[in-house]
Amino acid sequence: MCDYCGCRESGPTAELAAEHVKLQLLSERLKARLDAKEDISDLFTEFTALLEMHAAKEEVGLFPKVNGLKVMDDQIAQLIAEHEQLHEQLGSGPVERDVRAAIKLLSQHIDDEEFDLFPHVIHALDPEDWDEIELAHRAVESVFLEDAAHPHDHPHDHTHDSGTKRRHPSG
Repeated sequence: MCDYCGCRESGPTAELAAEHVKLQLLSERLKARLDAKEDISDLFTEFTALLEMHAAKEEVGLFPKVNGLKVMDDQIAQLIAEHEQLHEQLGSGPVERDVRAAIKLLSQHIDDEEFDLFPHVIHALDPEDWDEIELAHRAVESVFLEDAAHPHDHPHDHTHDSGTKRRHPSG
C-alpha cells in the first residue's frame, strides 16, 4: 500500500485502509490455517463479518459520493461487482476452494482501491462529502454492532447500490 497521497492518514479513507490491513492479516492467517489443514471456522466468521461491514461502508458512504463525480463510474461498478462476487464466494461457509478464491480476489480489490480509487478521490470530494461519508460509516457500524450484540434477533436485508438484496449475517 502506498503512503504517497495522504489518503491513509485521516478520515474515511484512512479508516477503510486500516480495515484493508486487518482483512489482509486475516487473509494470511486463513491461508496459513488452510495450508496446515486446520479448522478455519472461527477465523472465517471474523473475516466475513469485517468484510461485510467494510463493503457496506464503501457502498453506503464512499461509492455513492464518487459516483457523483461522474469520472470513475465504471471503476465503482466493478468494485461493487467484486463485493457481490466475494459475498457469493464466501456465502457457502468456510469452503477451502471458495475461501482461497475470495482471498485472491480481495487482494486485487484492495490494491485497486488503495492505488487507484483512494488517490483519485482524496482531493476531489468536498469536506461536506467527507463528513457525510464519515456519518455513513458510523451508521453502518451501528447496524453491524447491533447485530453482533443481538445475534439471534431479526436479521435484516440491505439493498446495495447494485440493486442486489443481501441478508447480512446476524450471528
